[in-house]
Amino acid sequence: MLDKNVLVSRIELIDKHLERIVSYRGLSYEDFSKDENAQDIVEYNLFQIVNHLVNIAQHIVFDEDYGLPQTAYEASQILYERGILESDDLELLKKMIGFRNIVGHDYISLNKEVVYSILTKGTEDIKRTLSKITKKFL
Repeated sequence: MLDKNVLVSRIELIDKHLERIVSYRGLSYEDFSKDENAQDIVEYNLFQIVNHLVNIAQHIVFDEDYGLPQTAYEASQILYERGILESDDLELLKKMIGFRNIVGHDYISLNKEVVYSILTKGTEDIKRTLSKITKKFL
């Protein structure tokens, strides 16, 4: 059975990280691309948001006995197969996990335009997907 306290604590952490980047949404791309501190803060907080979303997905899958995913992608896929996520949510989570992997493992240089786009347009998508994941369990 799902421990709702774990779910609530992860949601609170995601909200905290979203609050930390909201002030940077007003920057133009030109200003953002010149401000390395803003870039670092936004990238770190987006990285943490994705980590918490993955943790939520894995927590649900394990605690609800939906399966034993070996990767974050598999946990997301299981939530889709169980009807918790829609296809657009699944695709968003896959992209977010890929973003997290790039930030965390420095696979390639991070495209600052992508970071800026997530900052200015993607945070609402994050909130919407989180809402769908948690709607069934809280």
